[in-house]
Amino acid sequence: MNSELNAKSELQPSFPGYSMKERDRRWALARKLMDDEGLDGLLVTGQANRGAPNVAPDVYLSNDRAGGWVVFPREGEPILLSWSGLHLICQAVESKRGMTPWIRPDHHWLGRDAAMVKKAFEANGLMSARVGVIGLEPAGPRQESFLSHSAWESVSAELPNVKFVHVWRRLARMMLVKSQEEIEVIRHCANAGEKMSEAFVAAARPGMTEADVYAQAMAAAFTGGANSAALIIQSGPDNPSWGFPDWLVRPVRSRTLDRGDLVQSELFPTYGLMETQQQVCVSLGKMHPVHQKAAEVAREAYDVGLEKMRVGTTFGEVDDAMTDVVKRAGGWFVTPQIHSLNPISVLSGLSTFGMENFSGAGSYAPIPPKAARNKEIVLQAGMTFAMEPNCHFGDRRINIGGTVLVTQSGPVEMNTIANHVVEV
Repeated sequence: MNSELNAKSELQPSFPGYSMKERDRRWALARKLMDDEGLDGLLVTGQANRGAPNVAPDVYLSNDRAGGWVVFPREGEPILLSWSGLHLICQAVESKRGMTPWIRPDHHWLGRDAAMVKKAFEANGLMSARVGVIGLEPAGPRQESFLSHSAWESVSAELPNVKFVHVWRRLARMMLVKSQEEIEVIRHCANAGEKMSEAFVAAARPGMTEADVYAQAMAAAFTGGANSAALIIQSGPDNPSWGFPDWLVRPVRSRTLDRGDLVQSELFPTYGLMETQQQVCVSLGKMHPVHQKAAEVAREAYDVGLEKMRVGTTFGEVDDAMTDVVKRAGGWFVTPQIHSLNPISVLSGLSTFGMENFSGAGSYAPIPPKAARNKEIVLQAGMTFAMEPNCHFGDRRINIGGTVLVTQSGPVEMNTIANHVVEV
């Protein structure tokens, strides 16, 4: 393993960004997709005005605010359709400050609707073309690309002679392999995640509330030069659940931490809309023996996954090796042991395995395992993954891990604090 490349907890002194060379690389990938699929253009839709998405296809091609639609012809320059005039004003101000827009101002139009799509198609001679559409296929838990049924009906009505082809899965796979510029952006993001992890560990003490710990970790993201839309936190001596805490879902009081608790989190820092993840696990006092066993299993799964993570190995081989460790130990799990990042969950491991083992499971309909996704994909240098081995025994859960980069000489761990249980 390349330990000399491992990210340090100190933030880099500079804030890496993208050059026009990176724009040209991405646009070349889009045109290769069009060439391979026999397309005359692309209609790329973004997320529905989310505040902090991770990398989405509209952002990938525009390097601008999320939620736009991009009409990308095979010949000529793309047109960005923004839903708000605010985006145009922001671009103008940022250009005065030295930012070079990827899509020039006269190709950045106000109006993200079927009428404007038709206008952009007319401008590019696409009214009777074969066009790839991105936004109609499942896109993972972050829903990187989304086009509502009513919007699609309106677009189809305006463009009756256009032959649309679904191409999101192909583009998503192309996006998985990162350039050196993208890797530097992700490294900065992972460093911010390390700062969040430090703050989380420092705040997790008996007498503090989950909200107190949450606030400290989120503040560390922002002061670290990154963003975070939310984070997962769960606590208690025997809490097998995962996801946002109930006080972010319903009007209830945030839980107060106590000695003997496990306080666990999944962090989602973003920088430049690239995301890393960290699975912080803190034990308030000595771990229960069952938790100790689960921690050993999770760490073994992590090590086995790292050993398997080599260029030329299939994603399925890595996932199978990690899940087999938990299965052999008699554990169960509710989230994958590993999944891709940027875009998230294009590659996703087996999850929701053995869920009949939590207390209260008998009150629900049988919960089948959730199959892994795209196990046949071969790992390439430049791919990033969330390594998040988790093991449950009964109602006791352990989840650890961070972000890992695949390189030609082996995996590079971009986080350290979250890769083991921290006892305080």
